[in-house]
Amino acid sequence: MDDREVIDQYDLVEVIQVPEQYEGVIDIGDVGVVVKKYDEENFEIECVKPGSSCKWLAQLNIIHIRLKSRDPFSVWTQEALPEKPITRTSVILGSAIGAIFGALIGCGLGAITKSLNGILVGLIVGLVLGIITGTLTAALTVKTAGTNGGIGVGYFTGMIFGGILGMVIGALIPTSWRMRAHTEGLPVLDAFATGRFETAILTGFVLSILATVVGAWISAKNQVPRNIKERYRS
Repeated sequence: MDDREVIDQYDLVEVIQVPEQYEGVIDIGDVGVVVKKYDEENFEIECVKPGSSCKWLAQLNIIHIRLKSRDPFSVWTQEALPEKPITRTSVILGSAIGAIFGALIGCGLGAITKSLNGILVGLIVGLVLGIITGTLTAALTVKTAGTNGGIGVGYFTGMIFGGILGMVIGALIPTSWRMRAHTEGLPVLDAFATGRFETAILTGFVLSILATVVGAWISAKNQVPRNIKERYRS
């Protein structure tokens, strides 16, 4: 039997030959659904009348039927369930999201200084850290959430990873860089720039927010719905 003619459960089939024991009950051309598949050649088939009442329920052999159409869910699974190379697309999307939100956060922090120089520095730093954080978070989210982990897994993945990454980066910033930071004498920025611990906390907090957005976005995009109603939702 050709692979295209393999009949599975819930497929629609058409009767092409009526067994003797079902003459007068089953008509050639009747269309039914495979409610149970015993093996590759024997099936339990139900034919339903337009009013949703059962016309007949019978066990038929492959010689009596032909495949009429695939179950829509089977078509959906063929397109959606097989593993796809989602890592590359997720990383590209994650880096883009990270760059956008990183630049916005950087500009926002730079705007506190009320100077163009502070905004530009914040933009550049936020863009670079955003791309790095977005790329790494997206790759990690693919591993943790996959296609069925859901937004929650991506959310916590990004929050935890971003916080750890930010604290590590903040702790590694050389003291000389922190001392040269243009805080414009603002107490809030001075507090975070004078000590290694304070800088690590600020960086961890900012990157945690950024990575949370990326993780939730990527996991939501890659999620394969598990509810049939969700699968067919427009």
